Amino acid sequence: MIKKLFVQNIFLIDDLELEFTSGLNVLTGETGAGKSILLDCLGYLFGKKNTRIELGNFGDTGALIGEFQLDKEGLASQFLAEKGFSLSDNIILRQSIGANSKRRAFVNDVPCSVEMVRELGNLILDLNGQFEEQGLLNVKTHRGLLDSFGNLQQIVNNVEKSWTEIGKLKKLLGTEYKRKDLVENTDFLERSIKEITELELHDSELESIESRRDELKKVSRNSSGIIDAFQNLNRELVEESILGAVKSLERLQKKVDPKFNLPIEEFYVALEHFSQACDNLEQLREASLHSERQLIEIEDRYHSIKRICRAHNVELDQIFNLKSSLEEDLISIKGVDEKINEIEKEVKFREEQFKRETIFLSNERQKFASILDKKIEKELKPLRLESARFKTDIRVDKESRFGFDYVCFTTEINPGSGFKPLNKIASGGELSRFLLAAKLCFLGENNNNKTQIFDEIDRGVGGATASAIGKRLLEVSKHEQVLVVTHSPQVAAYSDNHLKVEKTNSNTLTITTVVSLNEEKTIREIARMLSGELVTSEAMAAAAKLRNSSKETS
Repeated sequence: MIKKLFVQNIFLIDDLELEFTSGLNVLTGETGAGKSILLDCLGYLFGKKNTRIELGNFGDTGALIGEFQLDKEGLASQFLAEKGFSLSDNIILRQSIGANSKRRAFVNDVPCSVEMVRELGNLILDLNGQFEEQGLLNVKTHRGLLDSFGNLQQIVNNVEKSWTEIGKLKKLLGTEYKRKDLVENTDFLERSIKEITELELHDSELESIESRRDELKKVSRNSSGIIDAFQNLNRELVEESILGAVKSLERLQKKVDPKFNLPIEEFYVALEHFSQACDNLEQLREASLHSERQLIEIEDRYHSIKRICRAHNVELDQIFNLKSSLEEDLISIKGVDEKINEIEKEVKFREEQFKRETIFLSNERQKFASILDKKIEKELKPLRLESARFKTDIRVDKESRFGFDYVCFTTEINPGSGFKPLNKIASGGELSRFLLAAKLCFLGENNNNKTQIFDEIDRGVGGATASAIGKRLLEVSKHEQVLVVTHSPQVAAYSDNHLKVEKTNSNTLTITTVVSLNEEKTIREIARMLSGELVTSEAMAAAAKLRNSSKETS
């Protein structure tokens, strides 16, 4: 339960300390005094979503600190132990808020995430705000509420487990049927395995094949010029021409003066250089032809590898694993009929099991729905809804992981008007009482030692009805600590601890304060709630009577 709440520099609150007790804690005050702000502070302290907090005008930072007493065997203590926190009777939860609205959370001065304190809050507080009844109005929550009431979660878990397993098996069955379609492609797989085997690939080849291919392509682009040059050269004709010229010059040399310098030697040198150039060109031509043959071979091999890769949608470097994968597929395909038969048998078994579990779950829901209907109707009578009837409507819906039941809470407010969903018939005041009746029923079955917080659950009602609500809140407080914000004097009269929220003006500042009331001041506050600002002796007498009546009830 919550023992203390400290609020520093939040909205109109400067520095506030509230003490709570076990039993029924009541917060009263005029409209706008800041009662709901305190509940917002609690919600924010525990990381509740959509809870707005603003810094006040008393500094650049604010803080919220809560002191809570935990049951060492309770779920909250177990949760903290799992998170590595040492346990004691009390824990201190703190959130600091900066000027930029950045928040930091601490449990016993150890930093922790907001998500963690949110989970912790769900185990410590049950915030039933002004619009929390929407849970009852949302039919999607009704099945879960019924399962919670009947403590059916283990059965629901079994159904969900079977549903999930069936889904996995059907997915696997679909995969196997696809494999079966590949039986016709057995020849294709065998041919692919044979092609990969015949390629005799090795790691180093794959690493160099693309670079070697690019290199040979560059050589190929130059080869055509060399081959053209060689083809355009008539070596025999040139050599024959030079030799013919040399022979003519040698015959002439015998006839002319020796001093006459004929270029015989130069022609011999030219012939030698020409022959060497022709030899070099021929070598280049042979090398080019060899490169062309190499390029053709490597292109054929490269395209063979790429064709296999494309056929099986794998990258070049995955081809080494492809063979073993194809071999596994081939083995798998050959045994696919047997595998499909096994899975289909398992699916049938699981579906029969799922059907048995869902039927059992549906029967349990029907049983506990009848119990819940009677309990809620019993709780509605003291809440001044004597003629109202409540019925949990369970119908067959499409199968899901939660079974096949559609669950909807319905009510008949006036006899003969017919049962309709809650959101079609209940007024605000009626709905508040339905919520309280449901709370009493759920608490009776699942006492979870949470602090129950109600924000104006009595709005829209008064007189004997409000008194009935106060009496039932008192019943809840005997099992769990209750905090209630109320404008009803009939509800306030049942308080074990009465806190009055006031807004005061000091110079230019407006400040929200909270005062813990003794018995005398409690009666005076109830009188104010009865009569307004002017508290008459008649109002005081009526307040005392209300208070005494509530004590006799408790």
